[in-house]
Amino acid sequence: MALAGAATGITARPLSTAVSGPARAYRPDIDGLRAIAILAVVLNHAGIPLLGGGFTGVDIFFVISGYLIGGQIHAELRAGSFIFAGFYRRRAKRILPAFFAVLLFVLAAGLILLSPSDLARLSRSACAAAVSTSNILFWHSANYFDTRSDLNPMLMTWSLGIEEQFYAVIPLLLVLLVRIRRSASLPVILGLSALSFLFSWIALGLYPSLVFYMLPARAWELGAGVALAIAEQDRSRDLLSAPAQEVLSLLAFVLIVAPLLVLNSTSSFPGPAALPSVLGTALLIAAPASLINRRILSQPPLVFIGRVSYSWYLWHWPLLSFLHIVYGGATPVAITLAALAASFALAILSYFFIEQPFRRSRSAAPLLLRYAAATAILVAISATLWLTHGLPSRFPAFAQIESSNIPISSDPCLADIGDEALNFSSACVQNSAPPQGSQPALAVWGDSHAAALAPALRALAHQQGYAFAELAKASCPPILGASHFIPRHPRLAAECFAFNARVLDLITRDPRIRVIVLSASWSGYLDRSWQDGWLVTGPAHTNEMPPEDSIRDALAHLLPATIRTLHAAGKQVIVFDDVPAFDFEPQWRIYTARIPARRAIASWLRVANASDPGFAPPADSAVASAATALLQQALAGAPDATLVDLRPSLCEDPSRCMYRDRDTPLYLDNNHLSPAGAGYALRSFHLPPAPSTSAQAPTPESRR
Repeated sequence: MALAGAATGITARPLSTAVSGPARAYRPDIDGLRAIAILAVVLNHAGIPLLGGGFTGVDIFFVISGYLIGGQIHAELRAGSFIFAGFYRRRAKRILPAFFAVLLFVLAAGLILLSPSDLARLSRSACAAAVSTSNILFWHSANYFDTRSDLNPMLMTWSLGIEEQFYAVIPLLLVLLVRIRRSASLPVILGLSALSFLFSWIALGLYPSLVFYMLPARAWELGAGVALAIAEQDRSRDLLSAPAQEVLSLLAFVLIVAPLLVLNSTSSFPGPAALPSVLGTALLIAAPASLINRRILSQPPLVFIGRVSYSWYLWHWPLLSFLHIVYGGATPVAITLAALAASFALAILSYFFIEQPFRRSRSAAPLLLRYAAATAILVAISATLWLTHGLPSRFPAFAQIESSNIPISSDPCLADIGDEALNFSSACVQNSAPPQGSQPALAVWGDSHAAALAPALRALAHQQGYAFAELAKASCPPILGASHFIPRHPRLAAECFAFNARVLDLITRDPRIRVIVLSASWSGYLDRSWQDGWLVTGPAHTNEMPPEDSIRDALAHLLPATIRTLHAAGKQVIVFDDVPAFDFEPQWRIYTARIPARRAIASWLRVANASDPGFAPPADSAVASAATALLQQALAGAPDATLVDLRPSLCEDPSRCMYRDRDTPLYLDNNHLSPAGAGYALRSFHLPPAPSTSAQAPTPESRR
């Protein structure tokens, strides 16, 4: 992203003079406003208390960028001097050199710190960022398993993608409007911005990831800045009188600061929640003569921070992200602050030795070709690392492990968030062996934890004469009358309800399915958090978190009712208690202990628990115990059902659970078993003898 122009070379209008041409005087207060934005962003990313809404700094940047860049385009169009090639040459000179430097650093760090699969994911993000589409990638790949954004060193580039896509469109639009009717520019920009805002507002409740990452829902923020610049240039005097500037600048300052303190990661955003930041920024820009602009925002320290804000934005996140990777999660406050200081120092060096020299360079048309060639080279490097699966030759042992541990998110039988359909392919719902209907089937029904057990259950089913069906949906408990609501995935509750209805229809109508295995993250549904959501008793939902007792009562009553419904349909029910979870990522310990550079940095930083003994205490045993007690209570009223506890097969004692068997990881993350782990956990489990049935079963086509 140009990060609000990313340049002091793009100038703004004089304090009290209307713009009459493309030349505009430098305004230090806008750099001061940039400083507020970047400080809000980096301190929020560092986890500083009381700045839960620091992410609104990006919205401030969007408005500033629209004002400076859009205003520059409009001013040149008025003067008859706008040239597309010249505009994009300036863009390339201002944003690409520093971005290229950071991208090379991230790839180099990834080569020595990341496993093959992690490097492949990073390289995919880098490839998208190099062509300004990382926001599209992050939106498209956002799913139930995509929760550790702090481990993606390229995540900050989502906003670069939005800005560059905006500046691929806005010059064309402004040129078209000027040629058709110059006076139409302002009303059209305002109208389109209003439509973008309405889309953001309406879609936020259904598609929050799309609204956050995609240009159509963010364009109004940049458009507000463009509209302000056009309005200023089309008038012969300032938009606001001197007294109005003083009053409105105070209001604007409150509008900018309040969201920083009031909003947090659970807020519905952007949509209407971004309006105060956008409006406040526009008002401050429109009040250049106010006391706040002249005496506060124009202070030299703030101005300097604003001047280096683009490079600081680029550098701070990769450093914090790689620290999260080395620490396996949150970093100590002192280390975090040291990383911010280091990123600020790098930003200063980048500003003076990369940004400024390239901005001042003089070059003709081939400059765009040179930047295009440099971009192509970086894309080629990133694509090579991505398509070669992260250069597995760096760590052959890890490559072999990762090739066998296919992520659950790639399981075609697991319906992800956004999907409520059953997969009737033969890989998920197997037909009986001939003659048709002669082979009984076992079905595993549940969430992603059921999907994690599915490979081992499938193997056991085949060994003992069963056909097999995997009926799983991410974060959806196998309970009739219950569902799951996650604020960041608001459609999930209705999807889960519909999915379970389809599962019940399949199970009750297919006489081949004789044994049902219910498996889920039971303790996860007892928990309540804005990040992971809570159990609800139907497809309807609100953002109001229910009492803990009501969740436990729902699970205690609806699970036995589900089992009774299955029994009434002639099914044998087996309920699997959940496997142990950890408060760390087991693969992090394995990688940190065996990747030399990572091990050395962890040792230098004295990272706690970075050793890899292969076992550890499970996390939050109180919640797990409560879930087990509820399962036992539920099955007490259903004596024909069986409760299976897999913890003894993974834990030598309650405080010592295995996450690795020799060189084989048993977990994909801190709570999902790997395929090898599922086999290890089920190594002593035996299915009931397969009954025979001669009933003719409906085909998958007839069930649809």
